[in-house]
Amino acid sequence: MNFTEIFTDLFLETSLNKTTFANQLGIGHSTIQKYMDGVIPSPKTVALICDYFNCSMDYITGLSDEFNYKNSKGGLDKQCFITEYQKLLEINKTNHYTLSKSYSVNESSLSWWKKGGLPKFEVIFNIAYELGGSIDKLLGRI
Repeated sequence: MNFTEIFTDLFLETSLNKTTFANQLGIGHSTIQKYMDGVIPSPKTVALICDYFNCSMDYITGLSDEFNYKNSKGGLDKQCFITEYQKLLEINKTNHYTLSKSYSVNESSLSWWKKGGLPKFEVIFNIAYELGGSIDKLLGRI
């Protein structure tokens, strides 16, 4: 995942200081440096960052060269995740258990996701990467 590198480049292009940028996003200013140092934000915060830059989650992670999708809704809709995840499993003729063996997902997390929970952003990235999907689609942005 290239989030740190791409985020840092986008941030530096703004010419804003970390405090001003963080205030515009509604997050703590010290977290900006953490993201530049390699900490990966939550899916909600990645959505805020992508909305600020008007870029796709697939772009900011390096999954796609597409900076922004024409039909992007912005934000995120966590209710889309489980449906889109199950579609990707079906398309790839695999299942959650098999994917958990590759360490992309946790075997016991499926029931939590079915109740509307979201995995960490790194897990969402791994699912999109392993199954050839889109983070933006998994999170209802397109």
